[in-house]
Amino acid sequence: MGLLDLDKIIVKRTIVGIRCPSCGGNLIEAKKKPFIALVIKMISFGRSKPKTYECENCKKRIVLLS
Repeated sequence: MGLLDLDKIIVKRTIVGIRCPSCGGNLIEAKKKPFIALVIKMISFGRSKPKTYECENCKKRIVLLS
């Protein structure tokens, strides 16, 4: 009987309903924010909150405004 090490399991939250426009892969939340996301937040005085996602397959970063 095998043992399961719960410390080694990494859970990535995928965004349901949104696919990568290039390859059609799943999008996950990116850790690093690109410079353009910071500029958009500064120009809009914090009213617009850009969210950064990264494709699992092609590693392309996508910025969505909310």
